[in-house]
Amino acid sequence: MSQETPDFLDAENTKGKIFRAAAKLFAEKGYNGVSMREISERTGLSKPTIYYYFGNKEGIYTSLVATSLNYNIEMFQDIQREKTTIKQKIIELVKLRFHQVLEYPELAKFFVDLLTGSEKLPFLEQLMREANDRRKMLADLIDEGIKNGEFGSNAKPELASEIFIGSIMHFIQKQLNTSEVILTNELAEEIVELLFLGWNE
Repeated sequence: MSQETPDFLDAENTKGKIFRAAAKLFAEKGYNGVSMREISERTGLSKPTIYYYFGNKEGIYTSLVATSLNYNIEMFQDIQREKTTIKQKIIELVKLRFHQVLEYPELAKFFVDLLTGSEKLPFLEQLMREANDRRKMLADLIDEGIKNGEFGSNAKPELASEIFIGSIMHFIQKQLNTSEVILTNELAEEIVELLFLGWNE
């Protein structure tokens, strides 16, 4: 599975510069607290250049969310196709998420604030519905584990996935508030191992 820098996060290209700077600003100030002037100053690019790529601030924001979701779904599907156990696939998903947070903390903070913040943006309603639908993919993976006998028949896929996501978010938020590296492969394995005990009953 490749973990090469996707084009939209590559600081060496124009779109990548805009995405990374905008994600950091939106995470710091929220959508309504950021101006195109600030994005221009943070990137060192002219406002006409930014308008050329995204049209306006809403275009940057929606493109940032949509492109990131599509990137993550591709990585998720790569893991799903691996010929290994469901448990190992889930471990790989956690390792992937941890790697992304360490590699792109500004984007991680943007998404944490997007999912937990109080700022409601009408133009994001469809994208947020898509994000919630994709959360169900984890429940489907757990359900597959129940059907093939890897998890106990009493496991509840939707509840298990919510507990799992909550646990991962807890450690991601801790990581975003410290310079110490918390999100390790060992932690990923320990979290899944612990939750696996409950799923296996």
